[in-house]
Amino acid sequence: MKVSAPTLSPGTIIILFFSLIFLATCKMKPAEKFEGKEIPEEEIIKQETLIEISGYPLPTAFYITEMLIEAKAPYILSISNSPKNVINYFSQKDKALNLGVYGADLSYAATYLMTQETMLFLKAAKQLRDELNVHTSFHENCYERVANNLENGDSLILIISDSFYDTYKYLKESKKDKLAILVMTGSWIEGLYLTTQIALTAGNNKQFLRIIIEQESSLEKLLEILEPVNEEEDIMKIYSQLLSLQKIYKSVQEDLNDDEFGRITDLIYSLRSNIVD
Repeated sequence: MKVSAPTLSPGTIIILFFSLIFLATCKMKPAEKFEGKEIPEEEIIKQETLIEISGYPLPTAFYITEMLIEAKAPYILSISNSPKNVINYFSQKDKALNLGVYGADLSYAATYLMTQETMLFLKAAKQLRDELNVHTSFHENCYERVANNLENGDSLILIISDSFYDTYKYLKESKKDKLAILVMTGSWIEGLYLTTQIALTAGNNKQFLRIIIEQESSLEKLLEILEPVNEEEDIMKIYSQLLSLQKIYKSVQEDLNDDEFGRITDLIYSLRSNIVD
């Protein structure tokens, strides 16, 4: 059950190499997706440059939340991690994982133009970034930029995506590769968790099941990224559970049946609970 990558121009393939192997169903990065909608050209160029320079190996959670909107999914606030929980994370591991979680929740809220929730998740993410000592010139005015664009969904996506890339680039350049991996892991887990929870409430969940199936390729890439650190004590359990999730995916023939969907939902719920609780 593999999803083939779309045909792209050589230049786009270079810029999107990591994104394509992570999620082959994503045909455009955010900057391309919103071309022609009055996004300033300099913002598009900056977005492409950030992807190319940082080598960010994971499409941001906007890709999943945009698919949810296309599938006419409702916004359900209660399934996100409460911003109030930010005070409960003390270790660098927990802070990094939940920075990824809040990044996905922030993307979810911003995609649906939930202005109050967007600012609350942004504040929680900023607190964790500060506690992890991720200080860049971009993040100095990120909060203000988001506040000034709460009614402009296209600009919000560009700004928050910039934040993903900037955080990742900083952690990589600061020789904090493990923290960067944990941030990506938390974001991926939360994105799949949100999708499974929405699928549970949907009257007709076939479209959501398809979105879940299409995460197999990104899971495989995530496991590759985690593999060099998979024997470290604070990574072992997450890696083991993700391997179990991979086994379920490999057993799927074409469409998820009720048993497979239930097993994926239970496992991602357990993984996510170990992170946010």
